[in-house]
Amino acid sequence: MAANQKVSPTSKNSTELNPEILHQLHFSFVPSRVLSAGLRLGVFSHIAGGRRTVSAVARAAGGTERGIRMLLDALVPLGLLSKRSSSYALTPLAARYLVRKSPEYVGAFFENDSAWNAWSQLTEVIRTGKPVQHVGEQKQAEQFFPALVRTLHVLHRDRAVLAARALGAGGRRKGLRVLDVACGSGVWGIPYAEADPATRVTAQDFPAMLQVTRQYLKRHGVTRQFDLLPGDLNSVEMGVSRYDLAILGNIVHSEGERSSRDLFRRLHRALSPGGRVVIVDMVPNDNRTGPAFPVFFALNMLVATEHGDTFTLAEYTRWLKEAGFARVGTKNIGAHSPLIIGTRD
Repeated sequence: MAANQKVSPTSKNSTELNPEILHQLHFSFVPSRVLSAGLRLGVFSHIAGGRRTVSAVARAAGGTERGIRMLLDALVPLGLLSKRSSSYALTPLAARYLVRKSPEYVGAFFENDSAWNAWSQLTEVIRTGKPVQHVGEQKQAEQFFPALVRTLHVLHRDRAVLAARALGAGGRRKGLRVLDVACGSGVWGIPYAEADPATRVTAQDFPAMLQVTRQYLKRHGVTRQFDLLPGDLNSVEMGVSRYDLAILGNIVHSEGERSSRDLFRRLHRALSPGGRVVIVDMVPNDNRTGPAFPVFFALNMLVATEHGDTFTLAEYTRWLKEAGFARVGTKNIGAHSPLIIGTRD
């Protein structure tokens, strides 16, 4: 390009070379902090309770009017509040998911700073290779995951139903025997029980986590169809030819390669002939250049686990076949990543 040649403001090159992009990237943490502050101060719940002005919300939240006014205004362009004159109202999204009394409240995890604190140490973690947390260990897991699974239950519920339908839940074959590994709330196993009263699901997790699981089984009315299997997924006895389906719902990324490959071998042994293991996880493309969320989530595992990572379909395929699964396929459920299914002969 000639030195005196002008670049159109709308050209590709001008967009790529616009330093404002870097400024926006640097400040991209702001929506996260605004949301977290709104949740921790309970502003969505206060507005739902009829407090619609800055002064009323400030009194209820215990904040200054200046700070609350700025916070409420910042929540408007995020699509969480609307504003008319000096009165604020919840958008439908906030009313459904951000009010603490809502049965679909997702703020249980968003309102704490555990992820923020971990990610703030990313540079040091990259240098040392030592995570900030060890959430796979039982003591930390039983402290960390109860709040997270309450949020994940709502986030994953609809996808879990789609996954169960894609795998034939409620179809011609009745009475499936399902193992939900590290089940959390049971969100990935519950749809199988709901689709077929003859299905039995074994929910495996640490003992304290299974207390949370019980709450959700009762809420969904499927307690009688569930058996609970307390223990560490790395050592708990899963039996031989006991199950038709084993679910790994967002589990592999936190376990890492070695643990997961061993788990695949144990699940192959625990499945009946023709049985399937289904993996729900964040799956980057083979070059690890996207989708963005699976690539970003690998770093989340770096700060939170000793060995966690996100893995490609090629890696899953190789590991499952080495574990004895004859066929490996995928099903799309409209998520960032497909279901990965290994079938035993």
